[in-house]
Amino acid sequence: MKLIVDDYQAGASTYELAERYKVRRNTIRDVLKRNHVPITGAKVKLLTDDDKEDIRKRRQDGSMVGELAVEYGVSESTIRRAGLSNAS
Repeated sequence: MKLIVDDYQAGASTYELAERYKVRRNTIRDVLKRNHVPITGAKVKLLTDDDKEDIRKRRQDGSMVGELAVEYGVSESTIRRAGLSNAS
């Protein structure tokens, strides 16, 4: 539980933590509440168009979703969406 609190206080979102620890987002929020950690508004990391293009290329070259998610500081589902969407 301490890792969850520490990671959240270091800037990770509840979405990122749920994916990282393979639990539901409600579980993350419950842990934070039990440890008296104030839950702030959404901490959303947006990908730039250049990031999305790089992700598309790297996915085509075989980069793993999880590795890219860690590198860009977003969830795996964000990487999947960026890698599958059409170039703008």
